[in-house]
Amino acid sequence: MSLPPSGLTWLDGEDLSGPCEKVPARQWTTAHAKAGKVMVHADRPGGSGRFWTVTVGLASKTGRKPDRGVCLTTSTVGWRTLQSYKRTPLPWLADLDADGAAELLIWHSFPLSDDPSMGEYALVVWVYRPDAEGTFTLDWALSRKMAAELAEAYASPTPEGSQWADALRKKASEELEAFARGRCHPGPTNAR
Repeated sequence: MSLPPSGLTWLDGEDLSGPCEKVPARQWTTAHAKAGKVMVHADRPGGSGRFWTVTVGLASKTGRKPDRGVCLTTSTVGWRTLQSYKRTPLPWLADLDADGAAELLIWHSFPLSDDPSMGEYALVVWVYRPDAEGTFTLDWALSRKMAAELAEAYASPTPEGSQWADALRKKASEELEAFARGRCHPGPTNAR
């Protein structure tokens, strides 16, 4: 994921293109990374698909808003099957490897069947490392580490003891565990 030289624009491949909305300075979540200051604004989810508009940017060490960045959309409808997780609310920036620099977390839902209902999705998180040139590189090791953490959370039964929900959670746990071990990407056909 590469940032433009300046300004905020929609990430290539999104439904929208061109400049994206400006975010007020006080609404950014900020963390320090090796690339400088990483800033994220995650606009609350909307609709039945729990779609978020996420703005990601880089700023100077003293900047109150990013000099450049991208906007993207993602869905957290998979939260319906997760329900309880130690990282709540879902973080968008975190220092997952305790190296003093934050990584970008992009939460995404994947289907648990070939023709899923809204309740048949699970969550995965893609972890990115920013560099000084404005490129966010997918960190496979940290993404797999987080998949293992999510697999463990999905492995616990629901408090209500619903067989249908517990079966979905088990499938989500298995998919995420397979991804954590490097055997596949999460999803029903493992074709991604």
